[in-house]
Amino acid sequence: MKKQIKNWMYPFIISMGFVLILANGCKKSEDPLPAGGQTINFGALLDLTVNNPQNGLATKAAIQFALEDLNAYAAIAGRNVTFTCSYADTKMDTSEAKNQMEIMYNKGVRMFLSGPYSSSELKAVMPFVKKNQCALINTSSSAIGLNYAGSNVFRLCPDDNNQAMALVSAAKAEGITAVIPIVRNDIWGNSLAEAFKTRFVAEGGFVYPGSIYATSETSFTSLASTIQSQVNQAVAAYGATKVAVLALTFSEIAGIFTAAIQYGELGSVKWYGCDGNASLDTLTSNVTLAAFALKTGFMSPIMGIGNAWTTPDFTMRLSEKIALQTGIVPDVTALSAYDATFIMGMAELQVGNTDMNKIIAMIPQVCDFYDKMGIERRLNVNGDQAKADYVFWKVMHPENVYYWDKFATYWADEDQFEYRWPL
Repeated sequence: MKKQIKNWMYPFIISMGFVLILANGCKKSEDPLPAGGQTINFGALLDLTVNNPQNGLATKAAIQFALEDLNAYAAIAGRNVTFTCSYADTKMDTSEAKNQMEIMYNKGVRMFLSGPYSSSELKAVMPFVKKNQCALINTSSSAIGLNYAGSNVFRLCPDDNNQAMALVSAAKAEGITAVIPIVRNDIWGNSLAEAFKTRFVAEGGFVYPGSIYATSETSFTSLASTIQSQVNQAVAAYGATKVAVLALTFSEIAGIFTAAIQYGELGSVKWYGCDGNASLDTLTSNVTLAAFALKTGFMSPIMGIGNAWTTPDFTMRLSEKIALQTGIVPDVTALSAYDATFIMGMAELQVGNTDMNKIIAMIPQVCDFYDKMGIERRLNVNGDQAKADYVFWKVMHPENVYYWDKFATYWADEDQFEYRWPL
């Protein structure tokens, strides 16, 4: 494999910091450089207005910082090329995602970064990506069974079999025997719910029918009533300390909490979230919702860069830069957009031209070596990140301020859940 990586890439692979590249080493490549003044424009399909626009803005900032570093790297490496990126708002709508991708394609874009945000949107654009020999490096879709070898789609996160394992491990560690799920009715929510149920039942737990809601739903009173009835049944059978509600949602969690607060029983049991609602500002900026999250011990796992104790230095600095520029603390999906950008650029630079067949084949090879942010990006046969640990985030409340903080880590290799602090 290493013989296929050109000489100029090795200094970067070794140091994982473009400022440390040895200029002489960069010049050793015997391959011709691209024609003078070449500009390569990536495309990013982001949610900038609907579900979690703050994530979209943070993602855009991460891409821009990556472009600055990538272009500086390319210049030091002696490659006369400039990378740029065009952005479009999908409004988290499948039709809009397809439309915006086609518009970008007609303008010459062949390489896409980070988005679309949801697995439903990604599923909608995947046929276009494959048919038109594009490449897409996604950082937020994790639905099980969506990606496949040869799709030209690469996901910088494991599929949700891994998140299901993290959630089951947490529930076991906390003595939970019965779970009532709330599930967003799309490919992501349904596949995660099924994976959790399969593993939890295999471990001796019981999963109630729960409630499934439409992605367009905005009123959750009926859902809360249904969940309350099942919680009452579970508490009667197992006891309140062994019962939990599992909310597999996106930003709808705010509306679900608002409805759940009206039913006192729902505040008497543990609640878990997922990567779709981890670190959402809407749950800490509203005192009533934050108090409910605190009361129920609400915590949500998301793929970790680092763990509950430490964050790699580069990732910490990048996060601080994004927060300073946007006022938004980026989550892992936004931060990973930096890696998506750099990996795509490295693949193109390694190939030396815009031959998409070669770039698509090169992306997994770059991922085999890449760990600039302190997380391995090696892909499995389906083009998804092979593994990752998960960090559980929890709403905290010291000194009358509500905020999210890292609370626990799920170590994937050991299948172990560990609290950040002794309880």
